[in-house]
Amino acid sequence: MTSPDWLAADARRCWHPYTQHALDRDPLPVVGARGAWLELAGGRRVLDGISSWWAVLHGHGEPALVAAMAEQAARLDHVLFAGCAHEPAARLAEELVAVAPAGLSRVFYSDDGSTAVEVALKAAYLVQQRRGETRRTRFLALAGGYHGDTFGAMAVGDPVPFFRELAPLLFDVARAEPEIAALEALFAAHGERAAALVIEPLVQGAAGMRPVPPDVVRAARRLCDAHGVLLVADEVMTGFGRTGHLFACDGAGVAPDLLCLAKGLGGGVFPIAATLASEPVYDAFLAADRARAFFHGHVG
Repeated sequence: MTSPDWLAADARRCWHPYTQHALDRDPLPVVGARGAWLELAGGRRVLDGISSWWAVLHGHGEPALVAAMAEQAARLDHVLFAGCAHEPAARLAEELVAVAPAGLSRVFYSDDGSTAVEVALKAAYLVQQRRGETRRTRFLALAGGYHGDTFGAMAVGDPVPFFRELAPLLFDVARAEPEIAALEALFAAHGERAAALVIEPLVQGAAGMRPVPPDVVRAARRLCDAHGVLLVADEVMTGFGRTGHLFACDGAGVAPDLLCLAKGLGGGVFPIAATLASEPVYDAFLAADRARAFFHGHVG
């Protein structure tokens, strides 16, 4: 298609995310990308200042990444990961555990940040149930948080402004401002019923790059330990160096029970996510009974 043709096809057929099509009728016509720059139809170049929603870690069109993708696809393009293993996944898991906060020892792969959070939520809830903590059916979160667009991720995210209309379909979550006193009050009220606390450590991305101070993250870890609550760190945005540390948890000196990664993990060239878990979390699903396995699936 020529440029005008494909733009017309886009207008007729495509439904863009987070876009009000009645108002935003002229999307950027991107025809190429290299490094930090997007090339538009007609030759104009635009700086990709948000790294395409924080996903492009090493720049667009990085030759080493493109070559690695082509080489891997030619050898093994895809195989289900239930009942099968392959070398790239095993090697990546070893490397992730080697650099992750202490205590995280298992890697569950999925495809995007929302799914990584869904895995963590489901695992956290089931761990509490397997421990006999059947009253722990509530999740805790921070006001202003954003964790993705699938239903569990929406539930732990702040409903304003994105999810207010969907509130009747979301499970109940108790929230507090990212302040120590507010967290202490939250745990005093809900700690004995909570399965997990979900936070974006050091900075909340969709909230406008809102800081979550290190002492607040440390307080979250302390309160989780005191109340038997699992700590889930959503580092889909902050992971891989965006806060000056490889992981934001490192900057706070905290190790979570579950760590959610995506975006930078695939460098913007491949859809991949991972939920890292501690060994006690993993152990909760080991049994002679197949029905106690972790029933969550992904095509990868």
